[in-house]
Amino acid sequence: MEKSLLKPFLSIVVLMTLSIFALAFTVGVELDFVPGIKMSLPSKVEGWDGNELRFCHNPELCAKDYRDASFYVSDLEIPDICPNCGSKLFTMARAEKEQLPDDTEFVKSAYTNAAGARLFASIVLSGTARDSIHRPQRCLKGQGNNLDGEHTIEVSLEGRDPLKIRIIKTSRTYRTAEGNVPYYGYYAYWFVGQDRETPYHLGRMFWLAWDRVVRSKANRWAYIAVSGTREKEGKEYEKEIIDFVQHVYPYLLTDTMREKVYHH
Repeated sequence: MEKSLLKPFLSIVVLMTLSIFALAFTVGVELDFVPGIKMSLPSKVEGWDGNELRFCHNPELCAKDYRDASFYVSDLEIPDICPNCGSKLFTMARAEKEQLPDDTEFVKSAYTNAAGARLFASIVLSGTARDSIHRPQRCLKGQGNNLDGEHTIEVSLEGRDPLKIRIIKTSRTYRTAEGNVPYYGYYAYWFVGQDRETPYHLGRMFWLAWDRVVRSKANRWAYIAVSGTREKEGKEYEKEIIDFVQHVYPYLLTDTMREKVYHH
């Protein structure tokens, strides 16, 4: 396209996008409470054993300086009571709960494989508030992480197009009695609507606005995250992400979303 035509074309696209966003949050919409994913994580998938987590928020005993005590549900006599202090247990950490609206749903599990690798998987499902879920970068930085880079990978899944996942490389330094200890981690995620998927926050915001304007409804979006440790250099950790996602993904979808993404 010639430059003389490209500029007005881009201007029109920008104006249309701004109009959609302006309309999205001024017109009346119906909230569709049916999400595209199930709010549960499997206890076992091929090669990985999982344990759902609970967190104690008692700031005087178990969660000093936001260092929450965490427990496997399978180890608890009473699933929602802290065995140490008797306080109520939550599905999310104290810092996460304080940042999210009360009607946000959350589930988190720890997974290990035969090689000794350990990772965490979580699902955050929005409630009625538009800020129920937000860019993961915001939480990661708030928790003291350095963000060392981002990129997108594709995960091959049988019976459907590859799933795009966004990966953030993180790092931080922990102070211990023996001195400073560097930590290198990863945070992989993608967003899921009732019938859409995207690895991009702006993509989610666009479809959220589009559905409000064009379909007159607001879906409950979620994001699914997989996090763990990595070496300072190299991409071996991506193999871990891909292997886990390939095995856990089929367990996460609702029937409606499954019909949408899988080829028939």
